[in-house]
Amino acid sequence: MRAGILSILAILLYTSRLCAQTAAPVHPFATLDVGVYGALNVNRNEFHNYWDDGAAGAIDFVTPFYLGRASLLVRVGAHDAIDAASGFTSVFGALGWRVGRQLQSHLRADVGLHAGLVNWIFDQESESSVKYELEVASEAGVRADFEFAERWHAIVEGSYQITFTHQRIELAYVSFGFARTFGAPRWIRSGLQ
Repeated sequence: MRAGILSILAILLYTSRLCAQTAAPVHPFATLDVGVYGALNVNRNEFHNYWDDGAAGAIDFVTPFYLGRASLLVRVGAHDAIDAASGFTSVFGALGWRVGRQLQSHLRADVGLHAGLVNWIFDQESESSVKYELEVASEAGVRADFEFAERWHAIVEGSYQITFTHQRIELAYVSFGFARTFGAPRWIRSGLQ
């Protein structure tokens, strides 16, 4: 798994150099892509002996940045107890950065990193656990973006999230969804620039 993360980082660095050399002029914050996705956890490890990782939903906001694209991601997922005192709901909120290339006129590929916090909200509080737990997490991902109509995008993404607890929790997700591009109002662009 670490080799996969290192590979994603190498691709990220390589792609960012290519973008810096060949990219068209960037207009930071000129547009805002709002996406809604369904996500499935596709790996199995020790974590899954205790919790069944159900489906998750995500929303993200992506805007052009000076180099690449900045993003805000929120993913909510349910984790049913298998051999644990309680199931829980996770809320992952993170800031991110993506770089990529336009492969064809309507097809774009991005790689990116997110860093943020995971809030676990347990179904019940027992003597040995708490009701809420907050942990630091990061995520690397690869995304394909197909513009199927003006300002509408179909998105497929593979991502690998690491939550930094005493024993790391590593979850791989495949996400499918749609995004819509909006023009950002001038007052927002000037405020952010």
